[in-house]
Amino acid sequence: MRIDGRETNELRPVTIERGVNKYAEGSALITCGDTKVLCTASVQPRVPRWLRGAGRGWVTAEYQMLPRATKDRNQREAVRGKLSGRSQEIQRLIGRGLRQAVDLEALGEVAITLDCDVLQADGSTRTASITGAYVALVEAIAGMWNGEGPFPVKDFCAAVSVGELAGVPHLDLCYEEDSTADVDMNVVALQSGELVEVQGTGEGATFSRAQLNELLDLAQKGIAELIAAQQEALGDLADLVGSVGRRGILLATHNEGKIREMQAMLAEVGYQGIPVTEVADLPDPEETGTTFAENALIKARYYMEKTGLPALADDSGLAVDALDGAPGVYSARYAGTHGDDAANNAKLVAEMTAVAPQDRGAEYVCELALVYPDGTKRTARGICRGEIVLEPRGTGGFGYDPYFYLPEREKTMAELTLEEKNRISHRGEALRILSERLREQSE
Repeated sequence: MRIDGRETNELRPVTIERGVNKYAEGSALITCGDTKVLCTASVQPRVPRWLRGAGRGWVTAEYQMLPRATKDRNQREAVRGKLSGRSQEIQRLIGRGLRQAVDLEALGEVAITLDCDVLQADGSTRTASITGAYVALVEAIAGMWNGEGPFPVKDFCAAVSVGELAGVPHLDLCYEEDSTADVDMNVVALQSGELVEVQGTGEGATFSRAQLNELLDLAQKGIAELIAAQQEALGDLADLVGSVGRRGILLATHNEGKIREMQAMLAEVGYQGIPVTEVADLPDPEETGTTFAENALIKARYYMEKTGLPALADDSGLAVDALDGAPGVYSARYAGTHGDDAANNAKLVAEMTAVAPQDRGAEYVCELALVYPDGTKRTARGICRGEIVLEPRGTGGFGYDPYFYLPEREKTMAELTLEEKNRISHRGEALRILSERLREQSE
């Protein structure tokens, strides 16, 4: 049993009160046992000089302990005229840690300063500052967000101390425990489980890799509980974290060419296409459908279920008349390896060499599927007719584009600009149909 009656794997009582300062854009008072920290977030419509014009925001922090935060009064650092090394190190940790939870590009060119003032200290003030400042940060960003695109806070972030006393791992150290611990650590992590920072020291003894892992596991347990406290304090604002706004649509593809085409077309009707790589690191689902439409729905549903966001997926490919519609749904892996354009094109050319030019008709087919979290779906189909040529022309596009000839334009798909391609391509046609439905939906 610990000096305050807790179990070794138990946090001190935690409360977070949001909105305690009417002047700050975001504020929170966090209490962890007898440690109390007032956290405020202040928004400035400009960034440091070295970031101007970069299209990115900035999050930084300042930290101080008030004179009577401890048993004996300490002179204010401002009076001494110099910030202590400890304060500098802690405020850098706070800013560094919380920046990892923010999409700085989505934030835009604004700077947010987090002020963490320790009202009362009984150990673990830096970790309490990070956990409380996160709530103030979310509140501030929610107040300035216009609901378009991804919410700039992409994950929850909290911090906790752990240590070993008499060979036993302890969670959330008070001052007396921190002062006598053989090993003590401060751990900052995201809700995803990713570690942001680990500060660990063998004060009275060395520690093994196994002990390190045990302490990290204990810290992750505590951080999960602290994030639950953050979510309770944030209320409905917690649902914004990691979300995409009302006009944000997740693009369920890793194909850069498709992403560019989808983003350009969606932008014309006021929607933002968000690449899946900006939201989550997910493998592609297995495409088990026998038609383009089935595969598009499989992918859209998969990414929607994994992220909770509206997801737009396509399945498209080449259907050659002389090959009875092949490559069809196997277009991306026609030669065996998924995404090997050179091998796929080589196989196509080899199979078309003996086919008379007048019989080399083909069509690109695109099926789009947009699936919402409530189960609503929108679909669209586009087709573009052309011919197969045996020599590549053009350097644009991707896939079979250099070999897909458009007689009426006397160009291959790879010779078109992106704007030209969007006007006549199978994907462009499907996107126009879907875009019109989205326009009607938003009116």
